[in-house]
Amino acid sequence: MDTRLKEFEEIQIQKYVPELDLLNSSLLNSQEKEFLAKFYDFLEKELYTDLKALEELNYFVEEPTQDKKKDLIVKIIKKLAKKEYYSTILNPEKHKVGRIMRNVLIAYGLSGGGWSDTREEYIAGNWSVEMGRLSGGTLFCNPVAYKANEYQRERFLVPVARDGAVAASGMTEFNAGSDIVRMELNLQINGDEVIAKGKKLFITNGMICDYLILYGRINEGQIGAIIVDTEKQQLQNFKASRVNTFGMEDAFVSCLIFDEVRIPKKNLLQGSGLGIAFHQLTEERLIISAEALGDAMKKLLYSYSFALQRKQFKKLLHQYQIMRFPISKSVRELNPLIAAIINHARNLDQNPQLGTSKQMAQQTMGLKVSASELAFESSIHCFRTMGGRGFTRHYSAPIGLLDPYCMIHGGGSNYVMGDAESRRFFKPKPPKEEFY
Repeated sequence: MDTRLKEFEEIQIQKYVPELDLLNSSLLNSQEKEFLAKFYDFLEKELYTDLKALEELNYFVEEPTQDKKKDLIVKIIKKLAKKEYYSTILNPEKHKVGRIMRNVLIAYGLSGGGWSDTREEYIAGNWSVEMGRLSGGTLFCNPVAYKANEYQRERFLVPVARDGAVAASGMTEFNAGSDIVRMELNLQINGDEVIAKGKKLFITNGMICDYLILYGRINEGQIGAIIVDTEKQQLQNFKASRVNTFGMEDAFVSCLIFDEVRIPKKNLLQGSGLGIAFHQLTEERLIISAEALGDAMKKLLYSYSFALQRKQFKKLLHQYQIMRFPISKSVRELNPLIAAIINHARNLDQNPQLGTSKQMAQQTMGLKVSASELAFESSIHCFRTMGGRGFTRHYSAPIGLLDPYCMIHGGGSNYVMGDAESRRFFKPKPPKEEFY
């Protein structure tokens, strides 16, 4: 059943809003602008049809769409890999723009979308698709490249980074979230095999991935990491099912069950799994921040455009201060956050050692939370301007209206923040000494 209402007109997006146009802002240098412009061109020429097809599937309910979505996501990832937009881990030295900066700009562009002069329409980005790219391109590739030996690199990393094989990162669990200290999945070493037993939850790409980096406790002790070949999801004693989330309708967020799955011991990455997991943490936070700000930009553009078109009580919505002021406030908050992300990305590209800095990790955590909150507020602006229309798939599908509601938790931010900034606010203070 198609849930669109023919009585509802499409929103006519404004072609140019200076405050929401990163490509023409002073925040980027010439090389970064050139890279972003090429990515927008790729978005228009290579991904437009696939993104529209994903959007179309979200208009239908009571009809099976999962297999069609899976085929589209796999197709998009392979297109990204062909242009080295999935992961640049193999040859970062050949690019003019730094690896992390490239990753940030791709995340922003793919989540937010951009205006097409050729089509004379706005190509809405897709945060769900970007989360799939992040899961395979950063959360899998970075830690594997960090500790992989020659065999592991050729067998698992190259097919993902070069050929676009779908990958995922298996960290979060039912009771622990991303609090690694509380991780329970067991990796029992038995001769030349490692037997995995346990469950993972909220794993993006989990049920469509070819390869998975799995974190667990080696012999119920220290944290370790091992690469799992899912054998096209046919691995014995391995089950993956989709998790129904509020928002992120095009991301294959999954629950994974390992019921004594046998994995070759040679797939085990050397070193502490804790260090391997944290190796990509700072970059992950920057990328999610860029995703959230791209999504915020898109939603602000939609609410801004709708407020200029929709009349209520014989006045356009933008004529009401209660509508206009909150949108303007969020627009003003966007660029300083983008500037902070860009500065951090440049700094990390020039000084890779900062990737292990606790101070940098705390700063990027703060950015991630602030960016997610701005995306959340920008989604609220869409609800406020569109009114009841915003609750229909007719308008919610193309802009991913509920995506920020799914991401406001920040992928385990509560646990990470408990050891960073939030401790200053929530750590109990000792009672003051009283003097008599």
